Parts: sequence; structure tokens; C-alpha cells
Amino acid sequence: MMNLDKEALLGKWKEVSALAQKTFNEKISAADLEKVKGNVNMMVSLVEEKLGVSREDAQKKVEELLGKINQHDLKAKAEATAGKVLETANVLFDVVKDKMKKK
Repeated sequence: MMNLDKEALLGKWKEVSALAQKTFNEKISAADLEKVKGNVNMMVSLVEEKLGVSREDAQKKVEELLGKINQHDLKAKAEATAGKVLETANVLFDVVKDKMKKK
């Protein structure tokens, strides 16, 4: 099972809940998800019960779902970092351009 602590899951719960409802074709309601909030094992049990799949398949589905959340976080961090790098490059370019004008 994916190593995701309860606090990390709780911190992303709105996103997890919305994606879970969308991913599981609304077979799992917001109320269902609220009951398991932050507990990955209970979420696996919920997926198993509501989708009628094996425990192993439910674990895979939850892992895939949480993987999507983690990918989204990584993408957002990469975009933020790229933005900062671009800002820095623009500032340096302006400094070099100013120095070139003064020569």
C-alpha cells in the first residue's frame, strides 16, 4: 500500500474526495468519503464494498487515485519552480542588457 500518512491525506482531502467521486463514477458519495476521511485502509474497504471489487483491486484503485493527487502536486511545484527560474533569468537578462548599454 502506498506510503501516505494520515496528515498528508487529510491535508489533501478535498482534492482526494472530489477526484474519488469523479473517478469512481459517483458510486462513492461525499458522505461515504467523509466517514473514512484520512484513513487509507478504510478508504480501500469503501472502494471494495461500493465497487464490488476484490481487496487487491480496491488497493490498486486507491493507490492510482492517490498517485494522481501526488502527480498533480509535483506538477504544481515544478510549474512554480519554472516560473521562479524564468523570473530570475529575466532579471539577469535585464542587468546584462543595462551593463551592455553603459559600455
